[in-house]
Amino acid sequence: MQELLFLGLFVGALGIGWFLGRREAIKVGVMLAPHGSAIDKQYFIGLNYLLNEQPDEAIETFIRALEVNPETVETHIAIGKLFCQRGDVERAIKVHQNLLARPNLTALQADRVQFELARDYLAVGLHHRAERLLDELVESDSSLRAEALADLVRIHERERDWQRAVEVGRRLVRERDAFAVTLAHYHCELAREALARKEQQQARRHLFDALGTQRENVRAMLMLAELESALGREREVLKWLRRLAAHDPDFVPQALLLLHRLADGGSLDLLAYLDDVLENNQPPMVATVLARADELNKRNGLSAASNYVLVHLQQQPSLSGLLYLIDLHKDSVEPRGHANLMILRGIVEALLIDKHKYRCQVCGFSGKQLHWQCPTCHGWSTIRPLKGRELAMASPSLRPI
Repeated sequence: MQELLFLGLFVGALGIGWFLGRREAIKVGVMLAPHGSAIDKQYFIGLNYLLNEQPDEAIETFIRALEVNPETVETHIAIGKLFCQRGDVERAIKVHQNLLARPNLTALQADRVQFELARDYLAVGLHHRAERLLDELVESDSSLRAEALADLVRIHERERDWQRAVEVGRRLVRERDAFAVTLAHYHCELAREALARKEQQQARRHLFDALGTQRENVRAMLMLAELESALGREREVLKWLRRLAAHDPDFVPQALLLLHRLADGGSLDLLAYLDDVLENNQPPMVATVLARADELNKRNGLSAASNYVLVHLQQQPSLSGLLYLIDLHKDSVEPRGHANLMILRGIVEALLIDKHKYRCQVCGFSGKQLHWQCPTCHGWSTIRPLKGRELAMASPSLRPI
């Protein structure tokens, strides 16, 4: 069915292109109007191939019949794109290369054909050929400059050449403001590589570049907090953690280990910090609520922590909260009750195993770990923590991690 649809669209496009080309030729006096021309014959030969279920021969015949002139260039481009979408990239390359060799194309048409040819090369992994064509479009100040920059930056991203990605991304962000989110992550990737080489000062510069590109980049804040912690600069750590809480408290659970280290060292009043977070985080993240319950347990005892979690569970039911309550009370019940409680704990824990905690806001991918780039749609900063009813209803995606 899909093959028939493709052939139908293909024949329609060719027919329109043939008609427009023939009409233009007649208009300028290059072709006479009478029927029975060589082009007519080629066209009917192609139809004969099609009726005899020989689509490849039919397509080749139609292409030969369709003259390349300013009126039919768009049809040829469309034919090439159809081949590429169908998976026949080799034939798409052939069509676009044949077009590009024509001397009578306008500058805009030549740019369009070159851009489509670059995308053909990308489709088959010929990145260097695609990069050369795209570089030419960018340097020629083509009207397709933004699209060429976007494809160029994707090439460098796939090759994980973050320095080149940043160089091209800085040019692209001047054309598309929204690209700042992605560019900030490229800087973070450079910082991650610098940290792996133990070049901490270089990593800090990359992270400040990330925040200079996108002021609210959560990943850069978290990385800076960890970096300053490794260098023993607690005041700077607190600055970044407070900025994180003010900007996006949903990501505070990612910093809980660091927060506990600061609290244990006496540099942070963790209860006061979590109170500030929860005041600006509605509905709150369950992990933040349970971290506050831990602090209440240390300061005011089991009853205070238990009552706090119970109030939260009544407002926002969660398996994690129920499991926390079970663990809180399991050692304070009689042996028989303890055995029943442990059975209940096992059931709740088994239910939690299949629950995903994060979801992409663009494609719906969900998983148990945070990815700064979605593994499915490859968007940056599109995955966010689930909470409230979303978390309660979370189920494994088709591609669990």
